[in-house]
Amino acid sequence: MNISTLLRTIVSWCIVAWVFQAEAQEHKLAGHIYDSQTNQPVAGVSISDQAGRTIGQTDTDGRFSVLSIHPLSVIQVTAMGYRPKLVDLSDGRTNVNIQLDADPVRLDEVRVGLHGRANRETPGSVALLTADDIQRGSGVSLQQALNTVPGVRMDQSTLADSRISIRGNGVRSPWGIRAVKVYLNDIPITEADGTTRIEAIDVNTIGRAEIIKGPASSIYGAGTAGVLNFQLQRAPYGERNVALSALTGRFGLNRVTSAYRSGGDRVNSYVAYGWQEYDGYRTHSSDMRRFVTGNFQLFPNDKQIITVLLNRTSQFSQIPGALTQDELDDNPTQANASNVEKAAGRNQHWTRVGIGQQYRFNSRFTNSTSVFSYFYDLDHPLAFAYIRNYYQSYGGRTRFSYDLDLPLLPTVFTLGAEFNQGLTKGSQYRNEQGKEGPITANIDYQNTAYALFFQSETRLSRKTLFTLGLGVNSLQYRVSDYLAPHQSGAKRFTPVAMPRAALSHTIHDALTLHASIGTGFTPPTTAEIKLADGSINARLRAERAVNYEVNAKGVLTHSRRLSYDLSLFWMNMSDELIAQSVQQGITIYNNAGKTTHRGIEAAFSWLLLDDRNSRWLQRLRPYAAVTYSDFTFADYKTLDASNTVTAVYDGNRLTGIAPWVVSAGIDCHTKAGFYAHCDYLYSDRLALNDANTAYHPSYHVLNAKVGYSHVFSKRIKTSIYGGVDNLLNQQYSAFVALNAVSYSGGQPPYYNPSPSRNGYGGINFSYLF
Repeated sequence: MNISTLLRTIVSWCIVAWVFQAEAQEHKLAGHIYDSQTNQPVAGVSISDQAGRTIGQTDTDGRFSVLSIHPLSVIQVTAMGYRPKLVDLSDGRTNVNIQLDADPVRLDEVRVGLHGRANRETPGSVALLTADDIQRGSGVSLQQALNTVPGVRMDQSTLADSRISIRGNGVRSPWGIRAVKVYLNDIPITEADGTTRIEAIDVNTIGRAEIIKGPASSIYGAGTAGVLNFQLQRAPYGERNVALSALTGRFGLNRVTSAYRSGGDRVNSYVAYGWQEYDGYRTHSSDMRRFVTGNFQLFPNDKQIITVLLNRTSQFSQIPGALTQDELDDNPTQANASNVEKAAGRNQHWTRVGIGQQYRFNSRFTNSTSVFSYFYDLDHPLAFAYIRNYYQSYGGRTRFSYDLDLPLLPTVFTLGAEFNQGLTKGSQYRNEQGKEGPITANIDYQNTAYALFFQSETRLSRKTLFTLGLGVNSLQYRVSDYLAPHQSGAKRFTPVAMPRAALSHTIHDALTLHASIGTGFTPPTTAEIKLADGSINARLRAERAVNYEVNAKGVLTHSRRLSYDLSLFWMNMSDELIAQSVQQGITIYNNAGKTTHRGIEAAFSWLLLDDRNSRWLQRLRPYAAVTYSDFTFADYKTLDASNTVTAVYDGNRLTGIAPWVVSAGIDCHTKAGFYAHCDYLYSDRLALNDANTAYHPSYHVLNAKVGYSHVFSKRIKTSIYGGVDNLLNQQYSAFVALNAVSYSGGQPPYYNPSPSRNGYGGINFSYLF
């Protein structure tokens, strides 16, 4: 071979190598993979090409980078606990931000909490509800979905009001929610004084609910019960569609909603409008609402995610009031006569605005920050008064996480703060047949709450995790009484430190054990700090709790089809606030109670059949939850306005708590598009008063829903469905007025009857662009 031939050969090989190198560089793909609801990075996601070959995997930050000598027109991403996703790359994209949706069947693997650990590896009691769970019923209320979670109870008999309790905390609230912190897209919607109303949330816009029970919620500030963290729906990744749905049902139920969704690499948009009317099961119980919701997610670069929340809701509700036993037996559909005479109701307009940012400085240091504003106006005639309130608040929440990346005992630190200030300008008038009479009160409340929190998570071994947390909370009320200036003043609660420790050890996929001890703190609300004469109760203290808990979570069978979650807890409450009604419309509160909460909770889910082992079925899944509550008064005394003991109830059962609650159901989806849901609830009898002399009897509720879903021409998706609630036509009151008092010497009005058997039907239509 001469020199010229050799040179030509070398040059030819260099050109070939250069071409192959250039070709390889042209087919590089990089990106991030997140949980679609929480924006948490998902680690360990498998990435496959169009031939099914695994070509990559995400790291702990949810990042991936793959090279292929073949053009990638489509990839598939799969992860335990999430639905598989096909990503179309025919447009030539080389960088993607992929969002994965939780698999409603394998929720034990879904990432939860601050650092995105699998649910079964997370210390404490954490439950998840997906949009599929929430839409098992008519989608008008969260009651059916929340009551499938052991230890959680949502009481609601009409759409005008509801209360939520976790392990008995919050059940004594006469209206709304207390002792439970509620967040929407990680933005607090609990008011500064600790009360929450969720009627402003459109149930159909919720994509996921994370329920943290007891001590696992210490990083979220004050609250002895736990946390409800709602995430609004986001557009499915890679889809753009418009949707229209309509629902009609018995008792004048009508609902129409529309939505626009667009899920891209740089922007994820979800905008919805809802109109809903309901005449009600009872006289004087109609409810009308209008919802507008916007949820936007921006990905300006590979380090930053920005979220924007916009919500406007109007509600116009009638309040039928509670009935006595005789009135209930005579006609459960009637309303309380005083409520009808006084035109009792609630007309309210809410507006919420929130902006959040998640920023990743590097692989070890991250921050999540949100700022928000929340305001409403309230027109609220009641049987004993006419109330007008104007409320406005603003605040923020920030959280820094730092991974020390230690070779021995790797630890992640989290440090954060939350601030919320609210101003209520309230006026109260005499109610004269539903009209405003003479003014009786004109009071401003300025409430300021803040929380500082710290948490560390240390890997003691590959299978053992130790968590240590500390929260410091404080609250101040400032009252300005313009009609009685001498009753103005301030009440400041001394900052309270709430430590928490938890240990988690994974023995096998079939068994992960958790043990924890945590403390809680719930200050009184604005409605609870005043004495009978309207002055501030300077002696009032915050409720405190110490909670001990052990959990066992895991999946059984070789195919990982049966999952379970067991919890045993013991909580001691001290300085519990005890309500004492001194006259109609005036209730005072004193720290006169200690209670003991001992309980067992169990949840099971079994994927009996799926598309891999059935010719006809896509999914057949039975599930069940059992709650046993041994809640008693350990030291419980009621006091009158002069602090004189009027009754002693030591040893009695906690009011409003059913000792046994059983929830069970089955989901069935066929490959042809037909589906069916059936769920059952048993509630044991419960005490209606602290003396345990009156009880609501036990009851059974059975609900069912069937439907058919189909996609036409790959662009038009339709679903038609129908259902029946309370199939057994049980007479019961899901929302009871605990410790009700009759001022006329008759029977106490305990009962708010729930609807009898009722049906509904609807249709959903969406067009995919």
